[in-house]
Amino acid sequence: MSCHEYPDPKPFAHGGRSAVRTLVCASLVIGLSGAVGAQAQVQGPAAGGAPDFSGVYVGVRNFARPAAYPLTAAGERAVAAHDPYAGDPRAFDCLEEDMPQLLLWGVAVMQISHEDGATVMRVERGATRRTIHMDVAGPPADQPPTATGYAVGHWAGDVLSVQTTHLSGGVLFAVEGYPVSSQARFTERYWREPGERSLQMELVVHDPLNYTEPVTFQRTWTWSPQEQVQDYDCFSLELDASGPVDIDALRRWLEPL
Repeated sequence: MSCHEYPDPKPFAHGGRSAVRTLVCASLVIGLSGAVGAQAQVQGPAAGGAPDFSGVYVGVRNFARPAAYPLTAAGERAVAAHDPYAGDPRAFDCLEEDMPQLLLWGVAVMQISHEDGATVMRVERGATRRTIHMDVAGPPADQPPTATGYAVGHWAGDVLSVQTTHLSGGVLFAVEGYPVSSQARFTERYWREPGERSLQMELVVHDPLNYTEPVTFQRTWTWSPQEQVQDYDCFSLELDASGPVDIDALRRWLEPL
């Protein structure tokens, strides 16, 4: 078993997640041999002759993002108050990744599949599975907010368009702290250039509470059949994030491993 290592734009916490208080397979090397990346598994056409985006992709490190963020007064206050090193003892970083950070990682491996009337995105971080419900009218009336929200997709020719609502809220990047409110809405478009297997992505964040205008990101997801979304084994030490880590206790906990 092996795990990818990423230059993490959120090294400690988002929404109170404390990565320093968690042992995560993606950041530990304890003498296990590396696994060989598997070939992408093709799932078949998405639906009714629509393009088949299934496979494994790696998000390029450098992607288009705003040079400056058009913050509202509320957004400015949220950025000023943001503490990327804050911890939440309930989380220990053993939670799923959230939107839109799972799409904005510095380096990320993502597997896409089409199954049972849905397009599914799996990312390694937090063993996150994001379901895009295809061709439905919208979220259920009683849909609760979640970290990844409720995503509705449809095909417009060869372009997959996605609308995501019902979000828990958080930030775009934990270190920088640009906020995302629970009323935010994300619009995504995915397509392939002629003759290419890689995916182009456009992500637009609509959040009038924090931004005076929509915020747009563009990224290429490179077709990488030699890659594999690894298991994400997270071991909580159940430590109080408000206090210092007991190194001796940590060493004793690690000995059986």
